[in-house]
Amino acid sequence: MTSDSVPTLKGHWLWGNLKDFNADPLSFIESAARCGDLVRIRFGPMRGAFVNHPDHVCKVLAARSKAFRKPAVVKRALNDILGENIFTSNGDSWKRSRQALQPAFHLRHVERYTQIMQDCIERELRGWRAGAEVDLEAAMTRVTMRIIVKTMFDAELGDRADELTAVFTRLFHLAYRRMKLYALLPNWLTTKSNREVKRLSALVRDLLRSYIADWRAGKAGEASLLNLVLGAEEGAKMSDEQLINEAITIIGAGFETTAYTLVFTWLALMQNPAVEDRLYAEVDAVIGGRRLDLADVKALDYSMRAVKEALRLYPSAWGLSRSTLEPVEIAGSVLLRHSTVLVSPWTLARDPRWFPQPLRFDPDRFLPENARAIPHYAYIPFGGGGRTCLGSHFALMEAVIIIAAIAQRYHLLPLPGGATGVKSVAFTLRPNGHMRVKLLPRETSAAADPKPPARFPSRAMHTSTSPHCPYSGRIETNLGLGVA
Repeated sequence: MTSDSVPTLKGHWLWGNLKDFNADPLSFIESAARCGDLVRIRFGPMRGAFVNHPDHVCKVLAARSKAFRKPAVVKRALNDILGENIFTSNGDSWKRSRQALQPAFHLRHVERYTQIMQDCIERELRGWRAGAEVDLEAAMTRVTMRIIVKTMFDAELGDRADELTAVFTRLFHLAYRRMKLYALLPNWLTTKSNREVKRLSALVRDLLRSYIADWRAGKAGEASLLNLVLGAEEGAKMSDEQLINEAITIIGAGFETTAYTLVFTWLALMQNPAVEDRLYAEVDAVIGGRRLDLADVKALDYSMRAVKEALRLYPSAWGLSRSTLEPVEIAGSVLLRHSTVLVSPWTLARDPRWFPQPLRFDPDRFLPENARAIPHYAYIPFGGGGRTCLGSHFALMEAVIIIAAIAQRYHLLPLPGGATGVKSVAFTLRPNGHMRVKLLPRETSAAADPKPPARFPSRAMHTSTSPHCPYSGRIETNLGLGVA
């Protein structure tokens, strides 16, 4: 970076900020955000910048996106897991993947999956009983895994959903551990970790290969993602390995990020009685006790806003990274070629300049008249520019359907000693404690006046112990009393 006026985040003389980043990524990016909108950082020999202003983020992700690529460390860490696909590739290879996949995630196709989403959550709820205790984190990952496999391959996972989620979770943990070491060790080296990656990758690829064989044999339904993406003619041109590479990314992203969006939405709802009551009232008024349909999803406006607000406070992907292909000017300073650039949806969406009272959980931020005031690149839970997540519509619709199905039947009472906030684990945010809840029954009808159980003491959510950081701290409980 050429300008001396850009602040530098203090680090070690040799490894720079790498140790601090690896120890606690959220604290690291919060520290960087306190320094300014453009901050020098260094990971060992790799120099770069942390970017924390919507205008600068727009330049990185959209306006000058051709001058950036995914960092090489991402590909080194993931190439034996994901292969060459839409997540790891750059340039023409990325364009081909994007153009092949994009039509299947068009809103008109996504709406066709409503029935599958409803069937999968109802299957899960058949095992729930009033008064029982449920591990919400496990339940949400199980449901979202079943949904993505069913929509992609028209395949039933059955009781293997927990097994497959565990394999994917472990694989991504091992991949992230490689990235923390800057992928210095080659993947072919026969370390204990690399042997485990090879074993788990083989399990996933063998399963997907069987699904693809069924698809090629015409056993998958016409509405499966593979048929919508490729069709028989286009699919015949792609090898099984190419299809598997794309499928691993779609499944990995499709189950985990949505599952934890659901977990944090419920955590926020349980902390905010007024918001929770409004959501239950909407579900009762729109659906009552009948089965949900596509028109209902579109009518559940407050529920959708609650999910979007949870994504603001708890974006599944807390950080994005790019590497410069050429010198790029940002805010009067020039980032040199091969500079690493970090962008964080976490700090952007907790900045009081763009979100007044940023720690307040308030779905009405996303009313049309309020949302217009939010800078576009201040809210990027699905990324931005050409690499915006293809499955954003899919994920939002899926989350609303699952929340509504649960809200029709139960109030969720958090059990003592559970999560109060977040921790960063691998590529996504996770709760910092268990998410076990007790199921309290409720009766619904189209005209029902929801009567929630006696309120339990609010467990304020914590995201950081720092009293100074404007981006984190105690989440303010929304009691529905208006802005203080």
